[in-house]
Amino acid sequence: MAKQTIDPGIGEKFNARTGRVLNRDGSFNVHRSGFDFRRIHIFQYLIRITWFQFFLNLFIAFVIANIIFASAYLMLGDGALKSADMNSGINHFWECVFFSVHTITTVGYGNLYPYGFTANILAGIEAMTGLLGFSIATGMVYGRFSRPTAKIIYSEKAIVSPFQNHHNALMFRLANLRNSILMEVEATALLTYIENHNGQFIRQYYGINLVRNKISYLPLSWTLVHVIDEQSPLYGKSFEDHKDRMYEILITVKGFDETYGDIVHSRTSYLYRDIIWGARFIPAFHVQKDGAAILDVGKISAYEKTDLHPLVK
Repeated sequence: MAKQTIDPGIGEKFNARTGRVLNRDGSFNVHRSGFDFRRIHIFQYLIRITWFQFFLNLFIAFVIANIIFASAYLMLGDGALKSADMNSGINHFWECVFFSVHTITTVGYGNLYPYGFTANILAGIEAMTGLLGFSIATGMVYGRFSRPTAKIIYSEKAIVSPFQNHHNALMFRLANLRNSILMEVEATALLTYIENHNGQFIRQYYGINLVRNKISYLPLSWTLVHVIDEQSPLYGKSFEDHKDRMYEILITVKGFDETYGDIVHSRTSYLYRDIIWGARFIPAFHVQKDGAAILDVGKISAYEKTDLHPLVK
């Protein structure tokens, strides 16, 4: 008989039937409402967004800063900026914009320069703003590059396949998408589903025992196997049972990445509809004539249909 485990921090009692707990990308299906200044954390935001969003934010901040300072120079009047070339033919507003760009980047070509006490003070403030801003941006770029992250690819479907000792087994496959070597890799699996008790929705949790939950290295693919025997929470369950109770399997993987010299984590989940009953994975790697093993990450999700052991559904 499967032994129920305690709530890992996701919650047990709900006023309505909830959706999946964990999205396929590893993020939790939780959204926060209500505004609080304490929730604003620029560093975390800039670290977590994509590279495109990161550089887009930097570009927008650069444009806004130059527009603000250019407008300030413009308000000081025509005499605030002097030009070595009196016949440049450039509109005064664009002269202010270009001077702001030269100042905030500390380029200073010399064709434009501030004239008067106020203009020089403003130029000094902008130069300091540019130095601080680019220092922060450089630190953020380094932080994003140096942050330990895992790039684990999981099979799109989990499968139920015949296993030894006349049992069926739940299996899912993963691999390291990067060329770095992961060491001391450990995986845990947790089954959760919802029960309706007189209008109160209770989420139950069961640990899933894996045939092997730890390996020393991960250069190739790794198939995690859970035997569906009398000790399994899936024993005797059919697809309809999974559908009615919103069965979800939460997978957590962690390992030591030699590139970062630190531990990295990865998460994903499989819903009842992500489980293929009666299938087996197709090998994702082969060996060349010279003895080298070739891993085809495009085949991590590849499977073929097969028959299940008739003793277990």
